[in-house]
Amino acid sequence: MRATGRLALLLVATAILAGCGDTGREPAPPAPAATPDIPPTAIDAQAPGPPVPDTPFIRSLRLSGSGWQFDLDTATVGDATRIDVLVRTATVGAAPQRLRLDVEGGLAEAFATDLDGDAVPELLLWTRSSGSSAEGEVRGWRFDAAGSATAIQVPPLDDEASIGWRGRDQFGVQGDVLVRSFPLYREDDDNASPSAGFARVIRYRLDAEGLAVADTTLEPMDGTPQADVLAR
Repeated sequence: MRATGRLALLLVATAILAGCGDTGREPAPPAPAATPDIPPTAIDAQAPGPPVPDTPFIRSLRLSGSGWQFDLDTATVGDATRIDVLVRTATVGAAPQRLRLDVEGGLAEAFATDLDGDAVPELLLWTRSSGSSAEGEVRGWRFDAAGSATAIQVPPLDDEASIGWRGRDQFGVQGDVLVRSFPLYREDDDNASPSAGFARVIRYRLDAEGLAVADTTLEPMDGTPQADVLAR
């Protein structure tokens, strides 16, 4: 009995000493109670909100010496882009007209040109798809002196020109031609690594019917940036 009583006193003293050693410290918070599994609510199950629009493409273009001006504004949501164009003609006092183009992808660049040399402009819009392929095309309008617009578009690639093509198109204007360049792929290449070593360069002229292929060449991709291939 005495041994049992001494053991009990020893245990109580040990507990008191342990408590004294923690003087000045905050007591440990109690462990949180287990939270039961809660099924998703109606809000959790809702579809996400609309995508946030990308940074708009806003630009004012003039055709040198012509008096024409094009004010461009874009709104991109997801994979769709609306391009709004305000056209101001060279006629003093004429009301501006509005044009609109809806495309899949985004607007890469815009060109105010006079490819056919008739002293009235064309507005060409280079658009490209989203994703790694970045497939490009050019659409736009040609105008007459009164400001009437007629749609124009780069023709699709023919069977020969499409060999090795997988997108990554770039466009530029050189004098009176529109130039298109894209790298050529081998069959087993992935989209990030075209290995054929050449870019196909296609030049388009504008005639009465629209844009048409003037010539096609192959240029070596010898480390030259693709944009510079356009200037060769």
